[in-house]
Amino acid sequence: MTETAINLSQEDPILSLGEKITALVADLYYPSESDEKIEFLDAPFAVEGTPDVASLKMFLGIPPEVTTSEWDVETFFKPLLKKEDWFGEEELGWLKSAEDLHALLTANLTDIKIYRIGDIEIDVYLLGKPTEGNCVGVKTKVIET
Repeated sequence: MTETAINLSQEDPILSLGEKITALVADLYYPSESDEKIEFLDAPFAVEGTPDVASLKMFLGIPPEVTTSEWDVETFFKPLLKKEDWFGEEELGWLKSAEDLHALLTANLTDIKIYRIGDIEIDVYLLGKPTEGNCVGVKTKVIET
């Protein structure tokens, strides 16, 4: 895991929310059949709150017939926050980053929604509304065969 020399506390006025999220996901992968990178998402959605699934598909250019489902925040974070007996220093660092990401997102975003789009190779978007600006969150992919 890369050591992050910046202060990621929620009170740090120097870093933007996006910079904090980006730092926390730098070494995070979402566990599924293929561990995929988690990335910061600055969503250019000009809507009140978080977009509904039809709006999200339209913004992303996804056909309406593509399968979509939703998760809650705890379901999204469950595999990221699971501590195993075999964890070494690197895995414990990932766990700490996931815990910090969970705390940062739930403290700074309202109307958080998690959308799963597709079958087998599923794009996952966690979006929420900060106090100012457009929706932000993270995106990843899960593989479910």
